[in-house]
Amino acid sequence: ATSETRQPLLGATGSRLLSGDSNLARSLEEKLAQFHNRPAALLFNSGYDANLSILSSLPYAHGDAIVMDELVHNSLVMGVRMGRLEKGRVFSFKHNDVMDLKRVLGEVSSRSSSPSSTLIVIESVYSMDGDIAPLNEILELAQDKGAGVILDEAHGLGVYGHTNTQDLELATDKKLDFESFDGQNNTDKNNKDIKVKGGTGVLSALNLENHPALLCSIHTFGKAAGCHGAVVAGSSTLISYLVNYARPFVYSTALPPHSLVSIQKSYESMMGVKGERRREKVFQWVKLFRKEMSKGIDALKEDYPSSDFELLPSPSPIQAVVVPGNERCISVCQYLRNVGMFDVYPIRTPTVTRGKERIRIILHSHNNEDEIRGLITMMLDFLRQLLVTPNCLKLKAKL
Repeated sequence: ATSETRQPLLGATGSRLLSGDSNLARSLEEKLAQFHNRPAALLFNSGYDANLSILSSLPYAHGDAIVMDELVHNSLVMGVRMGRLEKGRVFSFKHNDVMDLKRVLGEVSSRSSSPSSTLIVIESVYSMDGDIAPLNEILELAQDKGAGVILDEAHGLGVYGHTNTQDLELATDKKLDFESFDGQNNTDKNNKDIKVKGGTGVLSALNLENHPALLCSIHTFGKAAGCHGAVVAGSSTLISYLVNYARPFVYSTALPPHSLVSIQKSYESMMGVKGERRREKVFQWVKLFRKEMSKGIDALKEDYPSSDFELLPSPSPIQAVVVPGNERCISVCQYLRNVGMFDVYPIRTPTVTRGKERIRIILHSHNNEDEIRGLITMMLDFLRQLLVTPNCLKLKAKL
């Protein structure tokens, strides 16, 4: 068809290297590179595709190594397995443990008989624990050791940014002020002070986007952004390499135009006043949940010293209550879903370590105080019943 007869397209029609490229995609990538303060960016169809692309396509020389946090996402692990790295050159370190990372890097170096490169693979916010990586320390250690860092920001995008750095830390009682928080959008009086750039991730919150040890960051749109796809932000050289060698990119139909527009509008929302309001609200709910659930878990342990329930130390909207045992974990969730209509999910072995099965709770800005307090009350009541009468599982779960 000629330019005069061609109709607007609903689909991309092909991969980016063929008919699926567009000015809309290229202009969005330029904007995303600016938003994440990096020289270049490349769109992918999902965060999984992006992680597979990077780790499976990078060229690895003899003696090169990858060191991964033991809790990184499956997509990162599978990317390594699909790659060219020599067998036996993949290492892991204890979760968020910088000293153990230092030990492993030393071990990697001692096993290398020739000059080699090392990549450290981590996440900013971990999906099953909700805790945050010590990025400053890891990046500084990487620079000192001559390593590069690949960072997955799937759960940092939209939630953290330079306007709410304080929310990276676990709240203390002194910071909790629910009496003065009415659950409504209460930032109007401060709108004039809000700069467009909030919500672009933990790297932005810590001003680490241009750290010399950072190879690239991956920002997934399927979480807080509420749309489809992902972007890799890095150097122009890296992005050019991925365009030509990343198989999930080369051989996949590109994102359609409506997805590209959705991504652009989502960033406008996340980085603007609306996003700032939502972040303020959701972190008030995080503080409320942690304060009340911590008190409840402590009370259970006082009454029943054998209690093995635990609230994991997460400052993010991802909260996890450890309920050891797949059967118990499933029963708690079924009870909360069937009786309380709460949308919570059991995370079971082998997804997590045996004995660390948990109820994964995601707090949202659209939640309200009654919902959160109701969830806490119902969960604590059920956990108490498990301690009093362990055989109540099937009865209480209402299977």
